[in-house]
Amino acid sequence: MKFGIIANLTKSIVPRILPDFLEELKRRNIEAVLTDEIARRLELNHLGFPSFPVEEIGHRCDMVLTFGGDGTMLRAARDVNESGVPLLGVNIGRFGFLTEISVKELYTKLDDLIDGRYSIEDRMALVARVGFGLDSYTDRFFALNDVVLHKGEFARMILIEVYVEDEYLNTYHADGMIVCTPTGSTGYSLSAGGPLLTPDMEAIVITPICPHSLSQRPLVVRSERRIRIKAHSEREEMILAVDGQQVKKIGREHLIEVFRADKPVRLVKCSGNSFYQILRTKLNWGETSRRFFGSLH
Repeated sequence: MKFGIIANLTKSIVPRILPDFLEELKRRNIEAVLTDEIARRLELNHLGFPSFPVEEIGHRCDMVLTFGGDGTMLRAARDVNESGVPLLGVNIGRFGFLTEISVKELYTKLDDLIDGRYSIEDRMALVARVGFGLDSYTDRFFALNDVVLHKGEFARMILIEVYVEDEYLNTYHADGMIVCTPTGSTGYSLSAGGPLLTPDMEAIVITPICPHSLSQRPLVVRSERRIRIKAHSEREEMILAVDGQQVKKIGREHLIEVFRADKPVRLVKCSGNSFYQILRTKLNWGETSRRFFGSLH
C-alpha cells in the first residue's frame, strides 16, 4: 500500500500532527508520496518521501489521505478524480460529513488500511459547463457537492430559466439556484430547504434559493438528466460557485449546463459508521425521544 498525502496547511494543527504521522509511516516502512506544498512548507526531505504536484498524486499511490475538513476533501476529489484512486478523509475540521475518521482513529486503523480491511463507496459527481450556447462552452468545472448560481451582491432577486434536457421546467424568481448531488444534499441545498438524499442514490437535486413564490419547490430528477440554466438580472454580473471553491462571474448571455460526471468519486469507508449514524450525530436527531422511549435494541 502506498499512500498519497494531501493536507490543508492553513489549519494550524495540521503542520503539528502531519510530521508525526509521516514519521510513523517511515518507521513502519510504509510508502507515501507528498504534495510539493507539504514537502516545501514542512521541510520533510529527511524522511525520503518523494513529492509531486497535487494533480499527479492520484496517479502515484494506491489511496489518498486528506488532512483537513470537508473542503479539503472536495478539493482533493477534484484534483485526483481522473486517476480513480480512493480517498480517505482525516477530519481536522468541524462538521465533517465527508471526512471519515479522526487523526487518533487513523493510527488505530492503519493496519486495516494496509491489509485491505475497508470498503469503497462510490459517490456520483457533477460537471458544469458554462458558455454562450450549446456548442460554445468555454469553461468546465467538476463538483462533488454542488453547482450554485447566485445573484451576487445585487440586492434584488434574479430570474432563472431552468430546463431538464430540452424541456422547459420553470422560471424561478429567486436569489439563486443550487444543483447538487446526493452527497451535496447535506450542504447548501439542505440550508435552502432541499431534501436529504442517501449518498448511494443516483439523482440530481434542483433547489431554488429563497424563491419569491412558495409554490417553487426543490425537485429531484434522475442522474441521467442534463440541467440547463439561463439567468437574467437587472445588473450584468451574477456568481457561479462550484463546491464553494471555484467561482466565475456570470452574465445574462451565459448558458450553464450541469450533468453527471463520467467517473464517481471513490471514498474509503473504515469507521463502521453508517450514513444514518452520521446524520444522527451531526444533526442531533432522535436524542430526546431515544432518552424518553428507549431503544428498540
